[in-house]
Amino acid sequence: MIEHILDLGNQLKKDLETSTDFIVDSYSDLLIVGMGGSGVAGDVLKLILNETSHINVEVRKAYGIPEVVADRRPKCLFISYSGNTEETVEAVNDAIKNKLDWSVISSGGQLLELAIEHKRPFVKVPSGLQPRAAFGFMTKAVLHFASPDQDRKYLDMCNEAGDYLNEALANQSENELLSQALQISKEISTKTSVIYGGTPLTYLVAQRWKTQINENAKSKAFVGYMPEVHHNEILSWEANKVDSKNNYQLLFLRSSKENSQISKRFELTKEIIGDKVNISEIENISSKNIVSNLFHLTLIGDLVSVYMADSSNIDPYDITAIEKLKKLLER
Repeated sequence: MIEHILDLGNQLKKDLETSTDFIVDSYSDLLIVGMGGSGVAGDVLKLILNETSHINVEVRKAYGIPEVVADRRPKCLFISYSGNTEETVEAVNDAIKNKLDWSVISSGGQLLELAIEHKRPFVKVPSGLQPRAAFGFMTKAVLHFASPDQDRKYLDMCNEAGDYLNEALANQSENELLSQALQISKEISTKTSVIYGGTPLTYLVAQRWKTQINENAKSKAFVGYMPEVHHNEILSWEANKVDSKNNYQLLFLRSSKENSQISKRFELTKEIIGDKVNISEIENISSKNIVSNLFHLTLIGDLVSVYMADSSNIDPYDITAIEKLKKLLER
């Protein structure tokens, strides 16, 4: 898994295959459907469009398309790395039934077959990876579907972010970023991670950290959003303080783009609960390129998860429980 993480920059820079005469028509309402490592790419597109456009974006991580949503006549984007994710395939069939405008991102499978059959736009990503290991490819793919008058701008941002990651990972024997990730993994050790973000971007990355720690390290992790956690979760550290100190690691993903009150809340949180749980803080870079900002923190979290797996002799590729569940669902 480490080799795929270190290749994220090259993934962002790769030119991807698209359908013949690939065109994305203008739209004002976008429904994205995807699960797991594929669905997070939809979250990226929503984040970027929310910050740069007036387009209404909904990311759905469930079966099908509800009738009330179909009645809105949104443009639909279906994302499944394998192309066979049953929740997403059902949603595609609903789009076909309701004669919606739809497109696909996949490495193959049923989604790509349906897109070809119905002559729908698609972006094909390289196959042979687990979905979470293809996050760079999937991010590059979704940005093909950004507002059509600016899509090249976003693809250029991916290329620039890829250059940034490759430069950041140079000289690995004395690399501060790798050392930082290793240190954080040691601070977490076998504890349960609780990850707080304070901006839409850092909260999105907190969710990526969670799922990477879940899947790669087979370890429990949870997320929270500042300031919402101050209205409820902050009280959860009051009971069983010794247990919290021994069994949890709180991680703050910080950004210079935080609201000033959010910054103040992070600092006050350390004062109020710092004696009840150990806290690690991870500062993001401050680039004008939102993709670089996103992938700087993503890279650290991905590395943390594989370092945790390595220290516990865990196989990051092992998804036996997920595969067993899929087989049981087929009965």
